[in-house]
Amino acid sequence: MVYLGAKNETANQIRSAIAKDASEEAVHAHFANILDLIDSDSLNVTLESANKVYVQKDFQLLQTYIDGIKNHYKGQLESVDFGKAQETAQTINSFVEQATHDRIKDLIKPDILDGLTRLILVNAIYFKGTWADQFSEHRTEEADFYASPNSTSKVQMMAIEEKFPYYETDDYQVLGLPYTQNKVAMYIILPRERYGLNDLISKLNAQTLVQLLSKRGRTKVNVKLPKFKIESEFNLNDALKKIGIEEAFKQGSADFSGITQEEGLYVSDVIHKAFIETDEKGSVAAAATAVQFEDRSFSVDLFPGKKIVADHSFLFVITDTDTNNVLFAGKVAE
Repeated sequence: MVYLGAKNETANQIRSAIAKDASEEAVHAHFANILDLIDSDSLNVTLESANKVYVQKDFQLLQTYIDGIKNHYKGQLESVDFGKAQETAQTINSFVEQATHDRIKDLIKPDILDGLTRLILVNAIYFKGTWADQFSEHRTEEADFYASPNSTSKVQMMAIEEKFPYYETDDYQVLGLPYTQNKVAMYIILPRERYGLNDLISKLNAQTLVQLLSKRGRTKVNVKLPKFKIESEFNLNDALKKIGIEEAFKQGSADFSGITQEEGLYVSDVIHKAFIETDEKGSVAAAATAVQFEDRSFSVDLFPGKKIVADHSFLFVITDTDTNNVLFAGKVAE
């Protein structure tokens, strides 16, 4: 939704970061297709998305931007008064809570809103899936989890033996855990080295990740996976700048003339909050992102096969198995 209103170098940097060789039309069409997939019933899981633009009352948006938000991103628009920070934050947070089934709370803090805030762009997504092959609760037992050389904790370790999508190298193992009907799956990427997660992350990029997720030969695997629950919150400003999206944050030179005719609009903050919980039955996940614009012009093997024991830090990725579109991703590190 930010890219939709960006122009010139601001737009070029965003496009280069998210879809380097794609045209502007192709980028918006791609995300529109993802939203269509999310809103359909074809994946046989609960998957919901909601997009909303909160705009300062009396701030004029271009009709082309309003139409694009509705047509490409199924977004809604709502006029608010950012000067009433407490009231507006509550309005936005109530929308996010409802969209994520109360999993994401307090996305927006009142103290980040002021009289210079012009827009808040909010994206929220909710997922709930049941494993195609469920873990047996009576087999779950306490085990050690090695987060770092100086940090070991106790976890509830689940266990199952079944044929799963599996791939391995000398450096890591990749396990696919499909949800009902095999349309969506969680992939576990486990480094061989107990404390090798950071090294693994440094070697992965979008292309290698897609290649990993495409290797779906099923193999008998003895799986040990901890139950986990993660709640996280990030300001993504620095991360986005590191991948080349810099101009959008620059007061005075950011170009969002595709949003409004008024000059001086720039991105002040990108806030992301996520939740995921995985147990014997399946997973529940939710995430929400807000982009703020300001205007300064104003155990034992039971049968032969592979074995994967996730008793140290690993990555997880939830994808649509037909297209490899990533719905959620993160790491379990403690």
